Amino acid sequence: MKELPKINQLRDFQAIIYYGNIRTASQALFKTQPAMTKSIQELERILGVSLLSRGPQGMVLTKMGRVFEHRVNTLLNDLERAVDELHQLSQQSQGNVVFGCSHLPALSVLPSLVNKFQVQHPTSNITIIEGQLCELVNSLRLGRLDFFIGIASPEISMSEFIVEQPIKAEFCIIARKGHPLSHCRSLSELQGAKWYFPSTRTGYYKELEKFIFPKGKGSTDIVIYGDSLSIGEQMVLNEDYFFYWPQGGSRCLLCKRSYHSYTYKRKTA
Repeated sequence: MKELPKINQLRDFQAIIYYGNIRTASQALFKTQPAMTKSIQELERILGVSLLSRGPQGMVLTKMGRVFEHRVNTLLNDLERAVDELHQLSQQSQGNVVFGCSHLPALSVLPSLVNKFQVQHPTSNITIIEGQLCELVNSLRLGRLDFFIGIASPEISMSEFIVEQPIKAEFCIIARKGHPLSHCRSLSELQGAKWYFPSTRTGYYKELEKFIFPKGKGSTDIVIYGDSLSIGEQMVLNEDYFFYWPQGGSRCLLCKRSYHSYTYKRKTA
């Protein structure tokens, strides 16, 4: 039977990658530097390859180290999740749930879902990481996230995941009350408008931008890209920008007394 690395050796390896040097990693794990160095040397002996090399900025991964890191992260995350699950079943622990969530469910269905979950599992710890699928898919693959709630993109392969479709959303355009173009009822009338778009240029956001600008952006169209909802709110309320958002979710974004939402259709010849 092959000699396998010990869990402590894998944790030491992970800590050095995270902190960038043996001294800080050993302090974080309450070990001496010689003990940490010996642990990594023993790990490399078992594997038969060099995992780390010393560079001007500290310890860096070798080619073999980069391959091994991916497996180590997945292994340790799965192991921690298995222990949490057993403890939760035996009622010895609160249990932990870590999941990713995009802006759409965060401002629509997520609050009620979390509330229902907490009622059923009042002692569980919940951690929510906000971001788009393209930003969080690697964490999902590595097991750092239990699941992701959001819109899947055809540009990202989902064959390795279990995919369910719990909700559908229709999008509208948001403008402040009294906006100079609030009388418009078609996208063709919004030429020269100012827009605040999410910086993510993949998936449904890219398709929505193509819908708004079917012939591409004109010379008079102004577009700012960003991921901050608070900045987007201020641009809409104070600088006459438009923002597209799911119907229903828009009422969570801005004060009801301050904005209008419109469903526009592209004019056809």
